[in-house]
Amino acid sequence: MTTHPLRLAALALALTAIGTSLSAQGPGSGPGRGHGPMGEGRGLRGLNLTEAQQAQVKAIHDKHQASVQAKQEVAVAARKAMHEAMASTATEPSTLKALHDKVSAAQLDLMLEHRAVRQEILPLLTPEQKTRFEKPGRGMGPRGGRGRGPGRGFGAGHPGMGPDCPLVKPT
Repeated sequence: MTTHPLRLAALALALTAIGTSLSAQGPGSGPGRGHGPMGEGRGLRGLNLTEAQQAQVKAIHDKHQASVQAKQEVAVAARKAMHEAMASTATEPSTLKALHDKVSAAQLDLMLEHRAVRQEILPLLTPEQKTRFEKPGRGMGPRGGRGRGPGRGFGAGHPGMGPDCPLVKPT
């Protein structure tokens, strides 16, 4: 089985887009700045949380902060190794697949940690707050989450290509 070089390039660009969105969260983000793990603070903005709810959400974020940061560092390291291997023409496709599997596993671990945070926060919300929180574009509802929303794919130029891709004119 042969792997088409354009598929590998598209994969690398997709992973870069994921890495960029995750690195924008940064380890310095936290509930005090309005965005904790996976932007939960930002997703809770506008819900008019009581002081007690805010304190409970902060405690949940604080409890998970070390784990989220550690899992994020593992994911960043896995992506870095994948990108370095992609840059080398000598890297075998089997090696790239193994590195991709590590990136995928690290990303899943991080996602599950973010999900745990969300599942601890949801019971604290009133039914009204939950309804607003679960609207598309907020929290992790349909098409929600950090930096994702209608019309925001990998780049403006071409489906599946990076943000530096020039715009493709229709033929």
